Amino acid sequence: MNRKSIVSTISAIALSLTITPSALAKTAALQKVQEVKQQSEQQVQQIDKQASKKVLMAKLATLNFFSANFSQEVISDSGELLDQSTGKLAISKPNLANWQTIEPNELSIVSDGSNVWFYDAWLEQVSVYSLSAAIAQTPILLLTSQDESLWQQYNVTQHKEIFVVTAKNTDSQVQSLTLVFESNEGSTKGNVEQLSQFTFLDATGQKSNIKLSHYDAKNAPEAALFNFVIPNGVQVDDQRVN
Repeated sequence: MNRKSIVSTISAIALSLTITPSALAKTAALQKVQEVKQQSEQQVQQIDKQASKKVLMAKLATLNFFSANFSQEVISDSGELLDQSTGKLAISKPNLANWQTIEPNELSIVSDGSNVWFYDAWLEQVSVYSLSAAIAQTPILLLTSQDESLWQQYNVTQHKEIFVVTAKNTDSQVQSLTLVFESNEGSTKGNVEQLSQFTFLDATGQKSNIKLSHYDAKNAPEAALFNFVIPNGVQVDDQRVN
């Protein structure tokens, strides 16, 4: 064994001898403090999520209906613009929704309260799902629901007037829904908050950014908007569980 190796060995032995039972106890105590701190932080985060969910549900409880025009941009996980579209949206409680993409291709999504219909005019095909199954693909329907059991499937975080609704199920097709509210100072009711935009993030990392305009929460949408009539000659894909 050379001189350098001997010195290294002696240093290692000397270092090990300095780790007394008292030092070990302090190390264990520090680890315990760290564990308690982490548990406390997790509890605080959980409380924050619960509080944020209550705040969001309280906002949505006052939102009985609205209609608006929308513009949509679909962005890839690398930031590339994949698609742009425009259309109209109408929401009404309970569980009623009508989404009409007008440009560049006609696409309709209609919830009648029990079923959700997806109609692609170009493909001449209609797919129909039960409401509970469709929410996983179209979480904007959460805006129409105050169902506690349904909301238990999601976490909510808040930063000012931005709310991020995240699916607890990591296998969900839509991973999160971000809702942005802003004040409408021109309202006859005073300073009223309204939904101004929202974003879907899917499991592939693709984002759909939707901005609303001509927002109307004063006049209830026509009931006919939420009654889907199957066009003649189209193929129907029924995904409802009998």
